[in-house]
Amino acid sequence: MLKGIFAIVAAAGVLCGASAFADPITSPANVRSGPSPKWRVIASLPEGTDVQVIDCGAGWQRDWCEIQAGKVHGFVAAGVLGTVGNNVIVAPVQTNTDVNLYKGPGPNYRVLAKIPENTTVNQGACVPGWGETTWCVVNHAGIVGYVLESQLTRVGSLFPM
Repeated sequence: MLKGIFAIVAAAGVLCGASAFADPITSPANVRSGPSPKWRVIASLPEGTDVQVIDCGAGWQRDWCEIQAGKVHGFVAAGVLGTVGNNVIVAPVQTNTDVNLYKGPGPNYRVLAKIPENTTVNQGACVPGWGETTWCVVNHAGIVGYVLESQLTRVGSLFPM
């Protein structure tokens, strides 16, 4: 009986994990309670979100902006902000070169797709790789995989990251 329950729980975990991984990613910007990655994340804003910039200044490791987006008030890395007309928004993410979309976070994984330069993609979380590399989860045309963070850029960023 217990083996059956554990098997059902394990199967449910696999199914939930797979469906959560396949959900669209929205290139979010983490909003933090203070101007540094050491402060806790209080919200996540998808690309295209209109924000009101209250102030920008130097923070720990990069520049940070204090923002208001609806009821959300906090700090974002300045490099995630861009403009559309006179509005400041969370800038979309685009490839800055032709890139391979890998099954895992590294070049030893199978290539799932090739993404052309200047293609807008949906970026998720980033993880450290071998050496000094960082790999980000990307959803492109419904295919989810990993791309080097250095091959991605926020389009129209006010402050390059």
